[in-house]
Order: sequence, then structure tokens, then C-alpha cells
Amino acid sequence: MSEALVRVEIAAPVEKLWSLLADFGEIGWMQGVSKVEVKGSGVGMVREIYATGAAAPVVEVLESKDEAARQIAYTIPENIPLPVDDYHATCVAVDLGDGRSRLDWGCTFTPKGTDEASAKAQVEAMYNVLISWVKGELEG
Repeated sequence: MSEALVRVEIAAPVEKLWSLLADFGEIGWMQGVSKVEVKGSGVGMVREIYATGAAAPVVEVLESKDEAARQIAYTIPENIPLPVDDYHATCVAVDLGDGRSRLDWGCTFTPKGTDEASAKAQVEAMYNVLISWVKGELEG
């Protein structure tokens, strides 16, 4: 099993970051999305993310949500937009004090059709883009 992790500081209180992460069905901060369909609520809920121009959605399932640790975990069982299988991700909102926070976005995965270093680089590149959108939403 391979791993990837990106940590980025955000000029916003941890409560704002956690609020954004904890609302798994709301991804208005994400760019390039034409629609999102949410099925269920809480742990086990499914969000289907339709990228603009894509025929099939990326399907994500909320596996756990820990309010005290400010952590969510999710999987992508269908249409993973990366060269990986067995994708299991966590997002953690970390309080840095003085109105600042840090988003730790990481995952475990099995490379698919490429080597581990290439798969990890693609996952980390995607996380950097996603985190830049989170920063834009919270800092802008």
C-alpha cells in the first residue's frame, strides 16, 4: 500500500476549515464541477461529483467523521480520477492558533498502470489543486 500526504497552512481559523470539510455534501468551493448529487447523510453518505464535460461521476463515500479530531475519511469506489486503486483518504483540520489552521490531506492507495512515484506525484498534485481552492474559499 502506498501513501501520499500534503500539508498546507491556511490563513483562517480551524473552525472555518473544519466547517468546510465536515459538510461532505457541499463542495461549492470545488471548481470545474457541473453538479453534485448527494445520497444519504452522515457516515455512509455518497456524493457523486460530475466534472464539467464528464460522462460519469466520481463517486465518493464518507467512511468516518470525527468532530473532536476534526477529521473525515472517505473512499472513491467508482471512477477514481487518478491511476490508483484501493483509494482511502483522510482530511484533517489542524489548529495552528492565532486564526490560522492547516489542512492535512492524505491517502493510501495501490498504483494502477504506473509506478508508485508517478501515482504519488499525481495524487499530491491533485491535493495541491484542491487545497488551493479551499484556501481561495476561506482566505478570499
